[in-house]
Amino acid sequence: MPGKQPTILAHGGAGSDNAHSDGTDRACLIGLKLLQARTPVLEAVCQTVEILEDDPRFNAGTGSRKRSDGSVRMDAACMDSRRHFGAVSAIQHIKNPIHIARAVADSEYRLLAGEDAHRYALELGFKEMDMTRVESNAPGTDTVGAVVFDGEQFAAALSTGGTGGSRPGRVGDVPLIGCGLYAGEHGAVCATGHGESITLNLTAYRTYEMLGRGIVPQEALDTALGWFKDSQDIGLLIVSQKGHAGGSNRSMAWSTLSGD
Repeated sequence: MPGKQPTILAHGGAGSDNAHSDGTDRACLIGLKLLQARTPVLEAVCQTVEILEDDPRFNAGTGSRKRSDGSVRMDAACMDSRRHFGAVSAIQHIKNPIHIARAVADSEYRLLAGEDAHRYALELGFKEMDMTRVESNAPGTDTVGAVVFDGEQFAAALSTGGTGGSRPGRVGDVPLIGCGLYAGEHGAVCATGHGESITLNLTAYRTYEMLGRGIVPQEALDTALGWFKDSQDIGLLIVSQKGHAGGSNRSMAWSTLSGD
């Protein structure tokens, strides 16, 4: 590949049906067009994830699964190689939490949670939506995400409805920097799967460190997948100037596109 060619990868979450790659295809197509129009990488990757949030087959946004109390509480995060990072945790009643995470990245804060994250979204002009009325078609799927490279900068973004049936206050890897995602001068990484295991393995940052040592994305992917037990679902997307890779120890809808 590589070199300076714009590249984007998107996934529908570990456990998502491979047949639903039409949804990740569409996200990549829109994301690549944004990159080709010289949209900043952080904006492009978040708009890519918005497409996945709006697809009810995936566990994010309108496809988010309900917690044990029947509520829908979502996490999202984004980061670029200029070290701009923003995240929201346990946010409710917002259709596209990735855009609130994007706004946090431009603020004095790095992470906003719960009701305060919701109020912040309303202050920014985002409208409320009763997410509990949306019927999810995403059983058994995990966090959605994307990574991009515009030829110079890298970025990654994630969004999730969390583990279905879990405690309302449960937070996984998504909003924790270096766990679910990381981006820097060497590339971008995003993870999906069992959030607690992803967090304990500091998965995204340790994978990113391999890129910094010159390891190609496919080798980094194979190594990172080996950190997890067979019972722990895990999937990764990786992009660097040396190439890109994606894969999971479960089924996972994912796509990639590159262009001039």
